[in-house]
Amino acid sequence: PPEGPDHQPPTRERARPRRGLRGRTGDRGREAPVIINGELKTGLGGGVCQVSTTVFNTAYEAGLPITARTNHALYISHYPQGRDATVDYPGVDLRFVNDTGHWLLLRTFVGPSSLVVSLYGTPTHRRVVTETAPLEAHGAPPVQRAPDPTLAAGQKVVESSGEPARTTSVRRRVYDASGKLIADTTWYSSYRAEPAVLRVGTKRKPKPKKTTTTTTTTTSTTTATTTTTPKKKRLPQP
Repeated sequence: PPEGPDHQPPTRERARPRRGLRGRTGDRGREAPVIINGELKTGLGGGVCQVSTTVFNTAYEAGLPITARTNHALYISHYPQGRDATVDYPGVDLRFVNDTGHWLLLRTFVGPSSLVVSLYGTPTHRRVVTETAPLEAHGAPPVQRAPDPTLAAGQKVVESSGEPARTTSVRRRVYDASGKLIADTTWYSSYRAEPAVLRVGTKRKPKPKKTTTTTTTTTSTTTATTTTTPKKKRLPQP
């Protein structure tokens, strides 16, 4: 797969994946789903958090100190639970520190439906232990009613069922080669609820048309003709 730009954070440097983002412009990217004010919409730079999330998990598994990480506003099920990381220029950022005492090489590989981020450096033989708390839901999602003039008045259609607000946490303990605990960090994630969308019909029934009835009376005249045949008189015999 094609390779992305390499990054070599020297020892003690704070790596910041957002540096390569700069502004979101049409000539530097394309439109894709993006979370705006807690709603999933289409915008420039959507999907870039797949990169920051993968970088976060690479630094996480390497046992490097992570000094800045922000979860998404909405829960995304295809990311490791509680281990997503969003970035947004120029505010929200992801940062980790190279504390290995040696240079690191960060390389990215992009495929048609995959992204791989690798860290190369002098082995530290660190061991990472993870504890993930259950994903807890808090209440039912709110209901958002949307008038729909194509539906009959009173008719209702559920367009989306929504998602409840959720919380979770991840605890990472890092041990050095001798088995000594060198870091114990917990990341807490809180995700907003996604409202259920209920389409409510506003189309009124058409008024019935007035019907005019015309009655026609036909009078029939019947004429009867009676024919009388005169009786013959009988003459006397001579």
